[in-house]
Amino acid sequence: MKKEFRSFADAKKFVQSLGLKNQPEWTVYCKSDNKPNDIPSSPSKVYKNKGWISYGDWLGTGNVAPRYMKYRLFDEARKFVHSLKLKNTTEWKKFTKSGQLPNDMSSVPERTYKNKGWISYGDWLGTDSIASNLKEFRSFEEARDFIRKLKLKSKTEWEIYRQSGNMPEDIPSNPNVTYKNKGWIGSGNWLGTGRVATWQREYWTFEKARDYVCNLRLNGQKEWRTYTKSDTLPKGIPSQPQKVYKNKGWKGMGDWLGTGRLSEQERSRNFLSYSDARKMIHQLAKRHNIRTNKDWNDAVKKGLIPDNIPKAPWYVYSKKRKK
Repeated sequence: MKKEFRSFADAKKFVQSLGLKNQPEWTVYCKSDNKPNDIPSSPSKVYKNKGWISYGDWLGTGNVAPRYMKYRLFDEARKFVHSLKLKNTTEWKKFTKSGQLPNDMSSVPERTYKNKGWISYGDWLGTDSIASNLKEFRSFEEARDFIRKLKLKSKTEWEIYRQSGNMPEDIPSNPNVTYKNKGWIGSGNWLGTGRVATWQREYWTFEKARDYVCNLRLNGQKEWRTYTKSDTLPKGIPSQPQKVYKNKGWKGMGDWLGTGRLSEQERSRNFLSYSDARKMIHQLAKRHNIRTNKDWNDAVKKGLIPDNIPKAPWYVYSKKRKK
């Protein structure tokens, strides 16, 4: 059965009494159980050609959707913006949200004045700044030569420099984008440090790297991390072998260092099911007189618990008891 709705005038009068401020609030209200059945959720459709103007009129806020706004001509609008003496797009966006933007001024002029005079934000604000995609930059080789003379030592120093205001306008702040397929290799090449990003390096084979690391006789993951931060790690050996050699021979830190020890995560792949582990633990409890948590922890420290049983079974099997 087709719904019978109130007349547009009666419905609008009711809705305006709610004090809703915008369309999102109207949408939330429609999804609640408070809306009468004779008030439509889509008034723009129900009252089309029956009085409908806009949501600003419907809610009584007076707000008008951007597509229905009547804005100043481009030249007039730009002249007004120039008088504000804003320095950049950040200040412009802040101004548009301040509540001081006149109703006939667009907050997105690049859309409103597209093909109607729009050039760039530098032109709009009167700063004459040119967007990166409109600038003409030096060739890759010329730009790189200039940057290398600065003797910047790291990507961090490059970030500080490019935001300092001292960089020439014909040197891009995002060279990886500007010079993509035009000579760009990496930040190490750009700065002249010779450093290569991890994902671009060529590493030794897994077997060769593991043999080298095993000969170091490191005693655990902590010693390995300390070693990777020293200057003695060969360039052909990754500091994160678990990522580089994933599916290429990697088994675990114990295998990598030659200690034979497995981490709890590595051991977990071979853990027994909950029911089998419970049977095994009952047997171990009888055999080693384990009655309390302290007894269990002592047994773990003495190496009495097999590798296929977790050191903390109450944690590992907490979500697997029904399996």
